[in-house]
Amino acid sequence: MKTFYLGILAILWLTGCAGPTHLLVKEGSAPFVTGELVHDRGEDNLLVLEAPDRRYEARGFVVDRQTNLAELRKRYHGSNPKHWNRIFSGQDTDHVVYSVETTAKSADGHEVACRLMWKFGVKPAGVCKEQAGAAFPVHFD
Repeated sequence: MKTFYLGILAILWLTGCAGPTHLLVKEGSAPFVTGELVHDRGEDNLLVLEAPDRRYEARGFVVDRQTNLAELRKRYHGSNPKHWNRIFSGQDTDHVVYSVETTAKSADGHEVACRLMWKFGVKPAGVCKEQAGAAFPVHFD
């Protein structure tokens, strides 16, 4: 029985260490062939975008977590107080919006500024803009 509980503990520990990882979905005219977004790891957050001729990378960026409590209070406080209490206490994460603003740089100094947003349970998506001004949609799976 002790082995069973140690096994469960090991699984929880291992899954807790790996931050959510999302792979880039190739969009029509976007120059990025592959990419990866790893978040919820603090200083180890990582965004990689690969074009045929360059690899862009950003590390250690902040993932903002926001909940519009004022709007949710109006919606749920009077009509569904149990739901409101779960939202307010942080137990209901369906209303959380995550966002990232970071600049990924290549080894030769080129930069791509990216803005990504997603809700809990939804895949990250947004726009990346090159130094020349061209903007490309990005979507992660």
